[in-house]
Amino acid sequence: MTYLFSNEHYKFENEAIVYTPNFNPFDYEIQQLILEAERNIGALARLGLKNHPLKPTILRNSMVRTAHFTTKIEQNKLEYKEVEELFKDYKKSTLTIKEKAKLEVKNVFEAYEFIYSLQPEKDFSDMNEQVLKNIHYLLMKDLTGHPDGYRKIPVALTDQDGNVSYQPPNYNDVPHLMSAFFSWLFTSVTGYETPYSDKEKPERKIHPLLISGIAHHVIGYIHPFPDGNGRTARAFSTLAGLIHKDLSKIKDAFSVEEFMDKRIEDYYDTLMMASQGDLKPFLIFYLQCVNDSLMKVLNELQRHDKIKHIREILSRGHAKTMFEFIARMEDGEVINRSFFDNTIEASSSSIAKNLAKLKDLGVITPGEARGEYIVTILD
Repeated sequence: MTYLFSNEHYKFENEAIVYTPNFNPFDYEIQQLILEAERNIGALARLGLKNHPLKPTILRNSMVRTAHFTTKIEQNKLEYKEVEELFKDYKKSTLTIKEKAKLEVKNVFEAYEFIYSLQPEKDFSDMNEQVLKNIHYLLMKDLTGHPDGYRKIPVALTDQDGNVSYQPPNYNDVPHLMSAFFSWLFTSVTGYETPYSDKEKPERKIHPLLISGIAHHVIGYIHPFPDGNGRTARAFSTLAGLIHKDLSKIKDAFSVEEFMDKRIEDYYDTLMMASQGDLKPFLIFYLQCVNDSLMKVLNELQRHDKIKHIREILSRGHAKTMFEFIARMEDGEVINRSFFDNTIEASSSSIAKNLAKLKDLGVITPGEARGEYIVTILD
């Protein structure tokens, strides 16, 4: 089935086109997810990511995950380890279109480095229409023969069988539709109707995470560029979220793209529903992905801190040696007592006693089979 561009989110006022996203910002489900996000952001602030010893690892992993998953969604075949390796020296790498997969990833690194240098929470000009075009340019640099800026060609989205699934608006309409969106964006971020207004109306402002999700949808909805609209939508929505003053402090610490890829069918289905007029399913999906990504960082920090605490409690001895093996494992993994019997130079009774100590500390719980233990450091 082919879906055509719908004007559900636009209307005419005094012969001017106006963007009016069709959703209820006070919807209960949406508000609950926003409250959850605020709690997660607050918890990250309390854990003190800024000075946390794990911060460099988290920032590196976040950038690698973002680059890997935002390109994987677009059928890039590089493995995670390959993206991780490329990140080590991408600033020194010279790549050509013959290495398209690596070039796509390198461009993501450079585009997000640009995004993280901006401060949209302080100045709207750091997220205006030209910034969107700059982000698209960085993402698609050396990958396309089309001129920079909005498309001047017709485009269509196709499914896996090559059938047209969505027909975006005519390219002649793109500048007007995007201009209307950016007028809405300015008011929703600043509370002022136009840059020349002298009175702020706080009731016009919308929560940054809703703005972020809506911005993501609009770029897919309008498809303003000849190519790279998906990557650009995800990147610009990241930038839009940074108008949240607390989120801007941890801006490069989490990756929403990872969780979009994990639920790829929901991602495309809710985007299509939004393009036909119902934004709520996509906003709920988007906020869930944001919360999942925030929780991943929270869990990493909390796990690190608990491991440090347990090490201090154990101090030395067989229990600490055994714990070091456990600390390298993920929660939910299974370790067998026989591993310690074959690895630790200690009596059977000593191993049993120390396993009991680790169980009392909550870092392992008995498994289903005899001698099995499940790692539960953060549980």
